[in-house]
Amino acid sequence: MSPPVTVGRLLGPPEVNGEYVVLREEDGGEEIVHLHDYERIYGVPGLYEHVVQELLGCCSPQVAVDGLAEALERLGLDAAEIVLLDLGAGTGIVGELARGIGVRTVIGMDALEAARVACLRDRPGVYRDYLVGDLAAPSFETLARLRGYRPTALISAGAFGGTHAPPEALVAALALLPAGAPVVFTIDERWMQTDDAGGFRGAVSALLGSARLRLLRRSRFQHRVSTTGSPIHYELVVAASGGAPDAARNC
Repeated sequence: MSPPVTVGRLLGPPEVNGEYVVLREEDGGEEIVHLHDYERIYGVPGLYEHVVQELLGCCSPQVAVDGLAEALERLGLDAAEIVLLDLGAGTGIVGELARGIGVRTVIGMDALEAARVACLRDRPGVYRDYLVGDLAAPSFETLARLRGYRPTALISAGAFGGTHAPPEALVAALALLPAGAPVVFTIDERWMQTDDAGGFRGAVSALLGSARLRLLRRSRFQHRVSTTGSPIHYELVVAASGGAPDAARNC
């Protein structure tokens, strides 16, 4: 069990290379932790939410779920009837918000076992199931479990781009969906403007151009501020699946 900690301060350039959190423990000791050291931060109940949601003002989960509500309305779908795949589910914030708009069945998936442990600890009952795996290179068992749930909608808040999930994960997720399924994700605008490693510009353009995705809305918003207070902007993509090609559906 991790000792109780408080956030002493936030660090960023030019003091350090990257974004860090200074944790202060009961005995007065301090530990400097990278903001994306998820295993360490997820290990303390409520720490991720306090730092990212409260101190840094992250709104991607709410923006994504609002986008899902919009997609459901525009597509004439009932929130209670969909099976929502939450890719990059983390500690379950998105799943909890989705349940709040009437979604009854949410399947979570994340690359980290620490995320699953934290979610089941802090938000038990939000997900019908929570899988750990890499959808860009999924195991046979993971794909079989996902297909067994027959997901009919996809949501992902900040889990694509950069060092997170690559375009292959989005393509694989789309292959699980029927035509006309809501697809909602938020992504750092930097990754939507490049085809370098971690970039999504070409992949998203190809999906839209091939009708694998039908765009409903695409907008820019402030995802959060950095640990030095600078705004970080993301894009929201609200779309509908065009359905997977036969080869992808049968693989």
